[in-house]
Amino acid sequence: MANKVKIEGGSYGDYFQKNALTNVTPILSKPKMTRMQAVSHELEFTLFEDVLPILRLLKERQLILGLLTNLDSDMEPICRKLGLEVDVFSPEDVPGVENHPSWLPGRDYGNGRENVVARWKGGAGGKSTLFSGHMDVAPLEPDNWTVCCPFEPALKHGRLYGRGAADMKGGLTAQFWALRILKDLGFEPAGDILFESVVDEEFASGNGALAARLRGHNADLAILAEPTRMELCTASIGAFLGDLTLSGKAGMPYTGTSIPNPINGAARAIELLTEWQNHWRTDNFHPLFDKPGKELNVLPWRITSSKAHEFTQMGTPLFARISWIVWCHPGMTEAEFYRRFRAFWDEHAASDEALAPFRLNLEPAYHFVKPWETPRDHPATEAVLAAYQEYAGKAPAIGGAPFSCDLAVYGEVGKMPSFILGPTGDNLHASDEFVEIKDVLLLAGVFAVLAMKWSGASDEVGGQ
Repeated sequence: MANKVKIEGGSYGDYFQKNALTNVTPILSKPKMTRMQAVSHELEFTLFEDVLPILRLLKERQLILGLLTNLDSDMEPICRKLGLEVDVFSPEDVPGVENHPSWLPGRDYGNGRENVVARWKGGAGGKSTLFSGHMDVAPLEPDNWTVCCPFEPALKHGRLYGRGAADMKGGLTAQFWALRILKDLGFEPAGDILFESVVDEEFASGNGALAARLRGHNADLAILAEPTRMELCTASIGAFLGDLTLSGKAGMPYTGTSIPNPINGAARAIELLTEWQNHWRTDNFHPLFDKPGKELNVLPWRITSSKAHEFTQMGTPLFARISWIVWCHPGMTEAEFYRRFRAFWDEHAASDEALAPFRLNLEPAYHFVKPWETPRDHPATEAVLAAYQEYAGKAPAIGGAPFSCDLAVYGEVGKMPSFILGPTGDNLHASDEFVEIKDVLLLAGVFAVLAMKWSGASDEVGGQ
């Protein structure tokens, strides 16, 4: 009997039948079914027998926590139970990874934070598919949640609320369910199908994805299920992260001597960051990022006037430091960005009265999170579009992801045509984060059809 959890006065099954499975093709009496019919069958019936086990696990064991814990170990037995070959490893276990230019040093993996890569071995001659997601999540702060506590997920109005629901456990669930559905159907892939849960995507790292690529877990097509609102993103923006420090003289003006305050200089610098953002948007254009909400942004995200663990006497601080992020389109290089950015600050340091009393120092704080773009006319792009069209009955919108992530690690290091396709969600890295469950279900079907089509398997499954 289905394990039904009460929701909004009904059950999961009642809710899904009314709201989430309107695209399901009725089961035909024919002895054989097409891909879409078979996958829809599994979503409608098998799903209710074990209602989204990863989502249930998120709730029962707080798998949604993700941050700085060894929760990927929970994925290992789930994947082994499905009959998959599983490789569990720390990013630091991969020889040479710490010498790679994309490696971010200083990360801690001593507490059991490990990648889990599951492989479904295929027969000869088929193309391989990689479904990938990250298990770590942003911190619970800001702690002003209203719908639920961040680590006590709640189902309301067709949405799963909780930290990590959209970023990106909803997409990870859809990917896992694609494999579960195909296993239940008795499908035998011609090419390998990989499912991985990596660590350390948050905080501009990507070390987990990098380690998996260098360990050889690559494929002929890679799909990341970050939340794209069901838009197929063939590109993602990159990010530069750094600090702008204004240094002066510390002290108190007790003797009547004026001491310029670098915090006042920082206030002017923040105004200039907005000016830079306007120039940056005007000087850069990319057709995949021309819609409202996809503009290039500049974000000053932290201001400090003291060193960590330093006791500071009240008075004018010695320095003020602004931590910033500047996003960029595919095609921008680190050298070109810093050439332009340094020229901007050099010009204003020499001409702006508010900055004149201070020494300005501009330096990177993290490595360059590279942008990426897979060509629109690549055969893999066409395959993803076709699978979406076949299962959903309509073509997805195509665009660029207006957030930076580790997509370039898959494309550049893994040498894979790489895409982002994920569910609708909101409030990422904020309070009341949620994911739309109906999108998780739809994506499970799309991903299953994609794996079947891309592997080169027969259009017919099951039956004689």
